[in-house]
Amino acid sequence: MMRDTSLVSWAYWPQGGPVVHGKMPRKDMQKTLQKFEGEAQKVLAETGADHVVYGRKFYNEDGELEEIRFYLFPMTDTEFEKRVIPLKNQQVYAIHKMKEALG
Repeated sequence: MMRDTSLVSWAYWPQGGPVVHGKMPRKDMQKTLQKFEGEAQKVLAETGADHVVYGRKFYNEDGELEEIRFYLFPMTDTEFEKRVIPLKNQQVYAIHKMKEALG
């Protein structure tokens, strides 16, 4: 079995701070996403937001991964629909507030 030793570009976009970026082994992406998911859960609880976006994978037209970005952006339903729903060639990672079902 061959190990994937390739690198992927990454960036962390903090709110109100400078962007940090570099390259990471592809094998570390999932572990890093899980770390940000844990932090996103804290942000969701602290802010009462409807959603917290914590990652995005960007793909080129051929479907190849070009970059992964990490965030901790709390959003309302309206912001989420406006900023996330229209995105193309991306996979978005977010957690969402549990809401009661209508009916």
